[in-house]
Amino acid sequence: MASIRAVEDALKIQIPDNARLIRNIIMGIQNVQDHVIHFYHLHALDWVDITGALKADPQKTAQLAQSISNWKLSSATYFKGIQERIGAFVGTGRLGPFANAYWGHSAYKLPPEANLMAVAHYLEALEWQKDVIRIHAILGSKNPHPQTFLVGGMSIPVDPDSQNAINADKLALIGKLLKKARIFVEQVYIPDLLAVASFYKEWAGIGG
Repeated sequence: MASIRAVEDALKIQIPDNARLIRNIIMGIQNVQDHVIHFYHLHALDWVDITGALKADPQKTAQLAQSISNWKLSSATYFKGIQERIGAFVGTGRLGPFANAYWGHSAYKLPPEANLMAVAHYLEALEWQKDVIRIHAILGSKNPHPQTFLVGGMSIPVDPDSQNAINADKLALIGKLLKKARIFVEQVYIPDLLAVASFYKEWAGIGG
């Protein structure tokens, strides 16, 4: 995008409003997806003890989850099911990407219930991102690294009546997916971020 804008600036090209809007939607939702994936799938395991979730009380986990958000998946029965899935996974001994963590180490500060809640949302975020990246597929042809950016605009037309363009059906689907993305960010990601960070406040001063 930076190289395209550099060329457009050099040639004094003014792109159409539709192209600007499509670019902004692609880059905006990519930014949202990146933050969620980074928090849960690339970063959270530094702070969340997977095995610690096995010690949690699902009822207390539900109470914790409901105290910080009105997210729909927050019952004791739901968290009990997640705990059983974790137990079966840990029981295999094949922890895959989780194998290198120091499970049970004192540096992990979350109580068991917070660990269980965070692991549940880790799994939910895997499913969530499958929907979010459909926006990239519609507007950018693929995810990651969209391929529809070009100097002067975008390589996809907007035509409400064409199946080969950004039509009314696709716009409605994009709107639905954006709404779903926002709900997850507001009801799961941000509450989790604040909850986890509250146990590691001293880290805010490291590197200062």
